[in-house]
Amino acid sequence: MATLRAVKKRIKSASNIRQITKAMKMVSAAKLRKAQEKILAARPYAIKIEEVISDLISRADKQKYKILAENTGVTKEAIVLVSADKGLCGSFNMNLVKEAVKHFQENKDINFFMIGKKGLDLMKRFGRETDMFKLNDNRIGWEEVEEICGVLIKNYLEKKYSKVWLIYSEFKTSLQQKIIKKQILPVMFDPVKGETAPVDREFLYEPGEAEVLADLLKRYMKTQVYRGILESQASEQGVRMVAMEMATNNAADMIESLTLLANKTRQAQITKEILEIVSGAEALK
Repeated sequence: MATLRAVKKRIKSASNIRQITKAMKMVSAAKLRKAQEKILAARPYAIKIEEVISDLISRADKQKYKILAENTGVTKEAIVLVSADKGLCGSFNMNLVKEAVKHFQENKDINFFMIGKKGLDLMKRFGRETDMFKLNDNRIGWEEVEEICGVLIKNYLEKKYSKVWLIYSEFKTSLQQKIIKKQILPVMFDPVKGETAPVDREFLYEPGEAEVLADLLKRYMKTQVYRGILESQASEQGVRMVAMEMATNNAADMIESLTLLANKTRQAQITKEILEIVSGAEALK
């Protein structure tokens, strides 16, 4: 049986761990609220740009836009993998990497664009390097998205990629997330279900209809990447909040069992001392 001092030391360690995990849970809850606010703030823009593109593309000649056309005869693809910068969030990062590896097994000729340090570190274990890397923290914004998407669009228009994929975790609830693998190039735009037929209207485009729609399609693609970042940030905090809650509960259970063990150890020591005193008294008679 462990000594009383050793058991008390373990109880103290478990108590410290419980305090840390409880604090991390509260921090994750606060970050989750902020991430949800960002998603809600970005949603109106995403909805409106879909409405505008839907209205314009219904009357446009799709053959004029290279960003909509498939690059036939090209085998190389690109993947934008959105993960977290830190761990302690269960299997969040590993599930994202597994989805990327699964795709990599189907096509070996792939360039990776990493957003998030953990995804970068895990992919290195599979011998995969990255063409571009960005930290997935609170400082990442539209400028970083434009930089990554600018390279992807340039390479796609130069017919270096056949397709570009985005892999991220979609946030539903703190207990439920979904791994999404979405094609972002060529742009696959699905009109909103149930929308009415387009109304014939005359527009004046400056500098021109083709230029305006081409720019909107690029913005739509960038919006998808930015949304993926926001969704992954919310998912990360939701998973971490649940993981830290479970760790806190496990630490509490461990403290309870260790306290019981300490009481048993102390009782055993007291019983042993009583027996020694009694034995000593009997020996003196």
